Amino acid sequence: VSDPSASKRVCFYKSGDYKFSGHRIVINGRTFKTYDALLDALSKKVPLPFGVRTITTPRGTHLVRTLDDLHDGGSYVCSDQKRVKPLNLEEVKRRQVPWNTTRPLTAGRRQRLQIGKRSEAANRPAKVTEKVAVRTPKKLVVISNRDPTFKRTIVLHRRSAPTFDALLDYLSQILQFPVLKLYSTDGRRIDGLAALILCSGVVVAAGNEPFKLGNY
Repeated sequence: VSDPSASKRVCFYKSGDYKFSGHRIVINGRTFKTYDALLDALSKKVPLPFGVRTITTPRGTHLVRTLDDLHDGGSYVCSDQKRVKPLNLEEVKRRQVPWNTTRPLTAGRRQRLQIGKRSEAANRPAKVTEKVAVRTPKKLVVISNRDPTFKRTIVLHRRSAPTFDALLDYLSQILQFPVLKLYSTDGRRIDGLAALILCSGVVVAAGNEPFKLGNY
């Protein structure tokens, strides 16, 4: 990637696996210098016996040979063989379990829960069981504290945010790291749905690291 400031947000899937929900990566001149570096990083995230050796478009029609072959917002399939089993992305998305329903613990979710238990006492003030509900849909822009250029827009409503912890769990998935804390853009801690409903509509999601003030 010639321009270090030009970021591409790309999602990678596993060859022939309709249960793998995809791994999202931001690619620019700072995150990956070479195509081989990307393959090495994907080999740690996409479970394949011999690591990621081949990347193609979802139908397997076009082989990705360089970082420049990847397009912002694109989806690609990884394989440890030269041949890739094509994927129907619509079918992959259809099979995904909605985030706000009961589902098995993923490694990332388990990590967030474990970290959360250790840091809960230190990071969260004691409070009674939250009974606040999102009564009207609220649009929310979520910015990563670790990478302020990475942001997502979600819509809060009663079904999608039944509890504050369920929301943190969802944000952990879309931001690809265990989200433990939310802040307003000026660094004030948001401790529950009540504070979230009253906020400006832009929040910063953080893990265990301290809040980083930025130009949000």
